Amino acid sequence: MEKQLQSQIIKWLKAKGCYVIKHGAVAGVPSGCPDISAYYDGAVIFIEVKASLKAKYQPLQKETLAKLKDWFEFVYVVAPENWPEIQVELEHQFF
Repeated sequence: MEKQLQSQIIKWLKAKGCYVIKHGAVAGVPSGCPDISAYYDGAVIFIEVKASLKAKYQPLQKETLAKLKDWFEFVYVVAPENWPEIQVELEHQFF
């Protein structure tokens, strides 16, 4: 479910003209890094994708998301139950 939603979000962002990077647990990617970063017209969007809003976070995820929210305006935790409203928010904000 999470990977399917992640793919759907990436496809949607690319269709809107964003440059999108999918971050995975590989060498060089810091622990806690959100799953997706997208870049559009000078803005940076970070998205952590969860199977559910009740899903547990990996170590450092909450800390990393909190830091990013301090530094950037557009940081989201997205799950199937809130993706439609996040989509609308992004649509109004950027597209």
